[in-house]
Parts: sequence; structure tokens; C-alpha cells
Amino acid sequence: MTAWLKLIPSWLWWLLALVVVAGAQQLRVSGLQGDLKTERAASTDTFGKLSACRETRGNLLVQVSEQNAALADLRALADQRQERAKQAQAGAREEAQQDYQAANRLQQERTGGDACAAAESVIDTELGL
Repeated sequence: MTAWLKLIPSWLWWLLALVVVAGAQQLRVSGLQGDLKTERAASTDTFGKLSACRETRGNLLVQVSEQNAALADLRALADQRQERAKQAQAGAREEAQQDYQAANRLQQERTGGDACAAAESVIDTELGL
């Protein structure tokens, strides 16, 4: 049985071994290339999702900053309205004070006679009638 092995030259044995090893490596590389394609597709999909998340985050940050600006504007408007209301209240208080003083004068000026006529006279004077 070993006689026919001796008929095959040694370089052919080396070539056969090389073909077997190269074939095994080729099978291994083919399998890894398939895995690489799968992982690359998954990575591309993941990168797409990551990009979408980053874009959404950017949009949300813009919306939050716009909302914060709108809230600041609303607060400023509320402060302005409150200031105007305080000024209007102070003006009304001054006007009411004048009316209150006129009413007190009316009561103090009552000097006998018809109270309605005295009140009518004072009111007409105050109103310029």
C-alpha cells in the first residue's frame, strides 16, 4: 500500500496539502463574509436609527428652546399687565379718594333743612352742573 504513495512525487503531496488548507480557509472566509454582510446590514440599520434619534433630539431641543422663549415672553407680558393693573389701581384709588373727600364734605356741609337738597347741590357742584 505504501508503494503507490511513493509513486506520487513529494511536491504533489505538498500541493495537495496546500489545496486542502486553502479550500478550508476559503470555506471559513466565505462563512465570515456572510456574517460580515449580516452584521454590516444590522450596523447600517442601527446607524440609521441613531441618526434618526439624534435628529429627533435636535428637533426636541429646538422646540424646548422655542417654548422657553414663549414662556419668557408670556411672563414678561404678565409682569407688564400686572404693572399696568397696579398703576390703574393707584389711579382709581386717587379718583376714589377725591370722591370720598367730596362725600365727607357733603356730609359735613349739611346744615339743617332738606338733606336731599343739600346733597343735590353739592353733587351738582362737584359735577360742574
